[in-house]
Amino acid sequence: MPCLTNRVSLNSVFLCVTFALGACGGESAPQSGTGGKGGTGGSASGTGGTTGTGGTTGTGGTTGTGGTTGSGGTTGTGGSGGGSGGQSGSGGAMDGGTGGTTPDAAMEMRPDVPVGTGPMMLTSTAWTAGMEIPLMHKCAEVTPRGMNISPPLSWTPGPAATKSYAITMNHAAADNSAHWALWDIPVGTTSIPADVMHVAMPPVPAGSKQVMQMLDGFSGIGYLGPCPQAMNSRQMYRFTVWAIGVDTLANPGGSTAAVQMSIMRAAVPGAGSSASLVGTQIQM
Repeated sequence: MPCLTNRVSLNSVFLCVTFALGACGGESAPQSGTGGKGGTGGSASGTGGTTGTGGTTGTGGTTGTGGTTGSGGTTGTGGSGGGSGGQSGSGGAMDGGTGGTTPDAAMEMRPDVPVGTGPMMLTSTAWTAGMEIPLMHKCAEVTPRGMNISPPLSWTPGPAATKSYAITMNHAAADNSAHWALWDIPVGTTSIPADVMHVAMPPVPAGSKQVMQMLDGFSGIGYLGPCPQAMNSRQMYRFTVWAIGVDTLANPGGSTAAVQMSIMRAAVPGAGSSASLVGTQIQM
């Protein structure tokens, strides 16, 4: 029995050892599996690699394409628009050139002679239009008696076709009686002084001519001033300058009225070829 006992003991020991060894092997195998879990840790590192895709943030460099905004410099082509604006300036040159044509042509026709650019105007330093003509320019035949001195007159140049000037003076009434005619005034003259001499060819203005006058009790050559025949009745008198289309009137006539008709016929055609100045006088 002791032997059996020993045998059991040995078997027990063997089983115990075997069990113990089996238990030890079972523990180590699972631990190796757990090590596999450490492998999943590696996958975690792999995932960290995806973090590297953050490099796609580098595509933010496409923002650099914003440099295409620099193409906005093409807006500078707007400057070419400014250049075309300069072409408009050339239009001004065209206008200016045209404007210069008329004066040049006129000067070639009549060098050193003023040419009117609008309606003529007649003025006097002795009175203003519509006012009373001073007594010194009135006739001496009615009261209050005047001195029968012709007034100073000035006018603007006539049109381009003007060759000479003439001056007339009339009683602006129904009879339109002719008081004065002075013609063949040189084209370069645009004024006359007071007191033109009572002669057929007065020295001033040079080259001018007058005719014999017999009216309202006056008998003489040249100017006859306002000479109202009605008492206390203010009368109007009209002085007129005419732009004449010839240098000299041929056979103008032997009376003031006849010469005035010749002057009107020889005047440059058009409304701007004459100008008038009116004034009044009275007999008291």
